[in-house]
Amino acid sequence: MTMHKLKTTGALAAVVLAAGLGLTACGGSSTASNSNCTPKHQGIQTVAQGKLTIGVIDIPPFSSYNSGKPNGIDIAIVNKIAKDECLEPVYQQATYADAVQSISGGNIDLALGTIDATEKRLKAVDFSASTYLDGMGIASKTGATTVAELEKMKKVGTIDGYLWVEDLRKILGDKLVTYPSSVELKADFDAGRLDADVDAYGVQVLQFKDAAGVTVALSNEKPDPRVGAITQAPEAAFPMTKGNTSLKEALDAGIEAQREDGTIAKLLTDAGLSEGLGKVAEKQYVVPAS
Repeated sequence: MTMHKLKTTGALAAVVLAAGLGLTACGGSSTASNSNCTPKHQGIQTVAQGKLTIGVIDIPPFSSYNSGKPNGIDIAIVNKIAKDECLEPVYQQATYADAVQSISGGNIDLALGTIDATEKRLKAVDFSASTYLDGMGIASKTGATTVAELEKMKKVGTIDGYLWVEDLRKILGDKLVTYPSSVELKADFDAGRLDADVDAYGVQVLQFKDAAGVTVALSNEKPDPRVGAITQAPEAAFPMTKGNTSLKEALDAGIEAQREDGTIAKLLTDAGLSEGLGKVAEKQYVVPAS
């Protein structure tokens, strides 16, 4: 869930990672990588011949560099596409702050980690087809699932910078308290100073996985017309080299195939997330520039 900090610029809680290998932009195509493998799409251009170089942002359960052994939902999606296209996936650490720059600079082919498609980012990179929604979660001890239920509470916390903050502020007024990160937000909720914790849904599912008496709901499943980020949720996708149509066609086809055969839905539910997170719009929603 792209820490919606970038939500306006588009990304989730800042995570640590470094820029990587200095590879040249049009290093080669997949056709020469393995003579015993036939790619589903011929002539895919990548920064290094026969390889798909990928920046990984740490935001479990979607993606984790994991000390050089990447795992997560996004990793599984990309690994399948790379295999189908006879490309060797090469992973390196990335952050929301440097991912787009690394792509536009020709260092990596794409990045993953719940990165929202936004107008601002589209100036520097292209985006693959959407993988899943970047949903708003509600964690509470009352089983709240809607904004209307938040209105009945005394104090509700969220993170400053998310797309839903201003709409919630209009609805909740002084009841809404904002925090710089998920750490401070969860600490106050755990201490009983908040009745609800509103954060990126995917992050909350892991945060409260073993928390007795706490439920986490995907608010997008019961949209409130007063909150734009719920009725029109940001969509995560893979930012990639601008103008690289050969790679975009392969990524789009691979993602759409995994959506249609239920692979993405299963990856989400296996991670403990709602299948509803995979219900992206027929036409990709791009977050407008603020």
